[in-house]
Amino acid sequence: MQQTEFQAKEEKLDLRKTISKYLYKWPWFIASMFVFIIGAYIYLRYSVPQYQSKTTLKFDKKTNDLSSALADLDNLGIGLGNADELKSEAAVVNSRPILMQVVKNLNLNVEYFNAGEFKDWQLFAGAPITAKILTYNKKKFVSSQYTIAKIKGDEFTLQNEQKGNVTGRFNIPVKLDFGTVVLQRNSTLIPKSEYKIIFWNPIEKVKKLEKTIQVSLPDEKAMLMEISLIASLPEKSEAILNEVTKQYNLDGQRDKNLQAQNTQEFIDKRLEVITKDLSGVENQKEDFQNRNRIVDLQAQAELALQNTSENTKALLQQQAQLDLLNSLAAEAQKGNSQLMPSNLGLNPSLEQSISQYNLLLISRNKTLKQATNENPAVIEMNREIASLKNIIRDNINEQKQTVQTGIAQLQNQIASSNNVIEKVPGQSKIYRGIERQQNLKEQLFLFLLQKREENAINLSVDVPKAKIVNPAFTEDIPVSPKKDIIFLGAFLLGILIPFAIFYVLFMLDDKIYSREDIKARSSLGVLVDIPSLKDNENHLVQKNDFSELAEAFRVLVSNLKFVLPVKNSAKVIMVTSSVKGEGKTLVSVNLALTIANKNGRALLIGSDIRNPQIQRYDNEPTKRKGLTEFLYDDSVNVEDLIHTSTTNPSCDVIYAGSIPPNPQELLSNGRYQKLIEQMSSQYAYIIIDSAPLMLVSDTLSIADTADATLYVVRSGVSKNILIDFANDLVRDSKLTNVSFVVNDVSKRAGGYGYNYSYGYGYSQTKDKSSWWKKIFKS
Repeated sequence: MQQTEFQAKEEKLDLRKTISKYLYKWPWFIASMFVFIIGAYIYLRYSVPQYQSKTTLKFDKKTNDLSSALADLDNLGIGLGNADELKSEAAVVNSRPILMQVVKNLNLNVEYFNAGEFKDWQLFAGAPITAKILTYNKKKFVSSQYTIAKIKGDEFTLQNEQKGNVTGRFNIPVKLDFGTVVLQRNSTLIPKSEYKIIFWNPIEKVKKLEKTIQVSLPDEKAMLMEISLIASLPEKSEAILNEVTKQYNLDGQRDKNLQAQNTQEFIDKRLEVITKDLSGVENQKEDFQNRNRIVDLQAQAELALQNTSENTKALLQQQAQLDLLNSLAAEAQKGNSQLMPSNLGLNPSLEQSISQYNLLLISRNKTLKQATNENPAVIEMNREIASLKNIIRDNINEQKQTVQTGIAQLQNQIASSNNVIEKVPGQSKIYRGIERQQNLKEQLFLFLLQKREENAINLSVDVPKAKIVNPAFTEDIPVSPKKDIIFLGAFLLGILIPFAIFYVLFMLDDKIYSREDIKARSSLGVLVDIPSLKDNENHLVQKNDFSELAEAFRVLVSNLKFVLPVKNSAKVIMVTSSVKGEGKTLVSVNLALTIANKNGRALLIGSDIRNPQIQRYDNEPTKRKGLTEFLYDDSVNVEDLIHTSTTNPSCDVIYAGSIPPNPQELLSNGRYQKLIEQMSSQYAYIIIDSAPLMLVSDTLSIADTADATLYVVRSGVSKNILIDFANDLVRDSKLTNVSFVVNDVSKRAGGYGYNYSYGYGYSQTKDKSSWWKKIFKS
């Protein structure tokens, strides 16, 4: 949980640093926004505003058909839908023939301008001088510009830089390089001294109108069309739109009249043909009825069909009765011991005979139960039964003959009716075909008569193709340039462009500016930030000094107590850096002076024998013996090398001495360690000003003598790679107990906003620079 809070805090700090870097560059942002806003103002001041003009048309589906006389064909899917018709009409509105007529009627191929100091103003209705092109002598002519340089009475002079001057009179044709024109003068208006006329090829103006005139369909279902034009002259745009709608309606009227005339001719020709066809069909129908003796084919067919149905039913009944008689005859051929079926709906005499036979047979059978066959009564009954059986057989045969005769008659009648019915389909087919042709010809004849009348009415009525719902009008607010968007864009560009530049610069910047940059790349500690000094400021810490520099080095001395080990002898502090110019000598000298003020006597040893720099901070820069002489000459006494600082008597200095040819050998011969050991008993602190580590290896030869190493990096100069170099030295144990010191840190180091006020208000001088110097001081 604590780690998460720490990470969130670090992210918040990083965001704050990032924002601070850009806020530190606020004068550039202000200047950029000022430049862009001034540029936007100049652009708006001298740009020509563009206004949008509109007109709205409404179409009627009935008057928009391709042919009102054949409108019913639309139901067969031949006609187009409303949306498709509107889209096709949108192409017609912006077609070249219509636009060419607009250009000719409004004389748009001639433009007039009043010349101004920065821009020319176009004129339309209030032009003091107008021109009209009569003929052209160049096919590839595009445009030609002339300036009316001189007007004297009815004479004028047209000037062209390339073609020269042309003199002519008003209302009289004048030949120019592209053709013949005539100029007219409006006596009520006085032209300015700079009056320009541009002559265009009409096809070029048509091409321009094709691009600028926009046709849209706001509501296809409502059959609305909106035509718009964006230009600098509202009155000219409105005149163009009104002329476009006028020419469109005229074009539609011409098309409608042409279609109506063509339709009239077509209908007349068709009526002549249909009349002849209809007469022929009627004669054919009459001849067919006479040949087939048909009055009403349908009624005759129904009667024959009814007779056939009735005879068929009777035939079925007779056949059923014949089958019954055949079955009864079969029963009659059997013996006299079985009863015969009765009540079958046959002839009554036959039914009566069968009933008597059955009763007699039943009586005989009852008698046989009490007597034998030799009984006279039984014999008599058998004789009567046999007689009745013969009567029944005869009666059945008579009935069968009668039924068969009736069946034959019915079959003949059915055959006769079927013969009539069989002829009906063929006759009906032929008859229906004749009637169909007759009806079709009659309907087409009536249809053409009706459409001829409608077409005559349509031809006589002058109805526009589209209704003008809204005549051409112009919006009050210009569509271009939009002031709000231009100023907003200028404001945003004024912020984004310097932001992008600084973003790239910050991204490419690999320098160290503050301790946070070091902490991001190294785990080593940072003891102090040394503030940046001006050239006219004192670079050395004095006694009773309360400047920011002195306070910074007091902080460094205090923090060193947590780094240095506890020992009875002198504490050795080595000051080094990666490259030359990072301020290690400044840190060494001021550290020695600060320690000498309160922490006992201090010794500063100039160990950079290749490039000695300590002498620059001495008020008496004279040549003296130093460390070099001690290292190569055993006879040199150390006491002869020590010199008391002129700035602080508690601080002694051993200068580097002469520059030797072999500094590496001298520093590694062992005498340097003896010097440190000898001086440790005499001083509380020994500060070593060593050579830069990345340039030479001299410092590594004496690094073992130091109890702590101060690694100096310079804000805005040292690069991030130097921190990696220092980390490698520590990781390889070439340096021990290393801490960083950030030198030359400005109050706004890298834009991070660190305000190093070490002085706490003591002896602080107020910056009385002018306000503009403060703004651009960065």
